[in-house]
Amino acid sequence: MLPGIDFDMPDISFSQPLAHRTVVVACSAKKMDALVGGIQALGGRAISFPVIEVREIEDNKPLDLAIASLREYAWIIFTSAYAVRFFFNRLNLAGINLVSDRIPKICAIGPATAREVQQAGYKVELIPDKFVAEGLIEALEKYHGGLKAIAGSRILLPRAKEAREVLPEALAAAGIFVDAIPCYETICAGPVPEILHNLRSSKPDMIVFTSSSAIRNFVEILGKEDGIRLLLESAVAVLGPVTGSTAESLGKRVEVMPRENTTASLLEAIREYYAKCH
Repeated sequence: MLPGIDFDMPDISFSQPLAHRTVVVACSAKKMDALVGGIQALGGRAISFPVIEVREIEDNKPLDLAIASLREYAWIIFTSAYAVRFFFNRLNLAGINLVSDRIPKICAIGPATAREVQQAGYKVELIPDKFVAEGLIEALEKYHGGLKAIAGSRILLPRAKEAREVLPEALAAAGIFVDAIPCYETICAGPVPEILHNLRSSKPDMIVFTSSSAIRNFVEILGKEDGIRLLLESAVAVLGPVTGSTAESLGKRVEVMPRENTTASLLEAIREYYAKCH
């Protein structure tokens, strides 16, 4: 059941505000099931549009070297569940069993990422209130009473090959040594002809994006003209402000952005948006 939704309510306009609405979900496979299921629970017709494929990078030597010297790090910072998955895959392949008192503190940027760490058997020391790089910096400042307290320390940042530089640059400016090491990369998914035909012939009511790369890949797959046209003609929901900025760079001001960068919060924000339309 989605938070805030009472499916026993007799008024279908409230319990299923997406009835008769078509919603395209453009994201990676990891988030697809939860979002499609949530849209359908709200009464909508959900169209899965895979735009991102995630794969391990070819050269794992830098990550393997970092794993071999984990004792040198004060923190490991994970900014996505994928980073957790690929990091611990390499850790397990190396046959390393981390003793709890020797592992660096772990910071996870959000609850989904934290759950991935916990499922791997490790404790998450810090989760920021804001699930973006800027919020993570604020959380570290608060935890240590200022970043100067950890100047000279080393932080390991396993991440996507295409990640933003906001976090490592801010930490480096405070005198912290950051090893930002790619452990996976995202690539544009291949087009599905039937979905492309349907989108070009009939625009959806809403398109949901979970990342900036999802928007860019969506436009690339459809072609710039058709992709931007659909963005402008449809309502757009995004997972967070960075993704929203990418939409704006293409001329689209988003209609829906949740208070928290979580799938549950995004679905709730979509529910609220359409509930107001009735």
